[in-house]
Amino acid sequence: MRFSLWLYPYGRWGSLEAMGKAAVRAEELGFSSISISDHIICPTGPERDGVTPVWHDFFVLSTYIAGRTTRIRLVGCLVLPYRRLLPMAKQIASVDVASGGRFTLVACVGWLKQEFEMLGVPYDERGDITDEYLQAMKVLWTSPNPEFSGRYCRFHDIVFEPKCMQEPHVPIWIGGAGPRALRRVVEIGNGWMPMGDDPAPVLAATIGEIRVRAEAQGRDPGALDFRYTLGIGEAESALRTISHSIGVDEPARAQIKNSRSAEEVAETIDQFKEAGFTELCLSFAWTTPQEYMERIEWFASGVMPSFA
Repeated sequence: MRFSLWLYPYGRWGSLEAMGKAAVRAEELGFSSISISDHIICPTGPERDGVTPVWHDFFVLSTYIAGRTTRIRLVGCLVLPYRRLLPMAKQIASVDVASGGRFTLVACVGWLKQEFEMLGVPYDERGDITDEYLQAMKVLWTSPNPEFSGRYCRFHDIVFEPKCMQEPHVPIWIGGAGPRALRRVVEIGNGWMPMGDDPAPVLAATIGEIRVRAEAQGRDPGALDFRYTLGIGEAESALRTISHSIGVDEPARAQIKNSRSAEEVAETIDQFKEAGFTELCLSFAWTTPQEYMERIEWFASGVMPSFA
């Protein structure tokens, strides 16, 4: 079992320097990755529920964290339809190079309709855009003479460099649930990151289904990663912390466990390990950088040794 950390909510850190120090300490403590999430703007009014105002540019923040660390991976939960394909594919490859091959892409479709409207992207077409972008990016990252013609992007007679440092390209995990997301995992994904509050037995059944379908397509099911976001701490605060990545109603979020001891947290982690998850992204309840650092120190000393 591997453990990743959200740095969200970004507005609580006060500076990039504070976030960088947290990433360096997480690397020293043995966490597997730093998770970086994605919004470009935050609407006002009721639509902003679960979306805090401060969102650093995804690629600037990723590059900054990469430059502050040497071993820990960067897991980027990127909403693909928000951006134009060619600049985005270039930025992903460049972050992978800048990090020395430590970047993992979580391909997300997005859920905040008002944000799509402000960006001029058709909300109802976001799934189609995501599918096409994934196909096109793989061509850009692997072909010496990339060509592609689709509804949302097309290119030919171009040189695309740099390629990703990892071969054949950065790992692609698929974010979200539902039939379409599962199809992406089975067909092209290196992993799955569901967004929601399904209990471990339900998730275990879905993981089993993914593995069976992947094997039927000639893929190695044992090579797939499975990742989940786990709230740890006082329930109300933890819910607010992870709500940006879940996008579900408050009653559904209320089932997150209010864990009070390392033993209880370890028991919860065991449930997800038994379900087939290989990595958990931890969302602690915290209000200040000092409190955040205390949480990760506590987890590293009290919980991680049980899963070494």
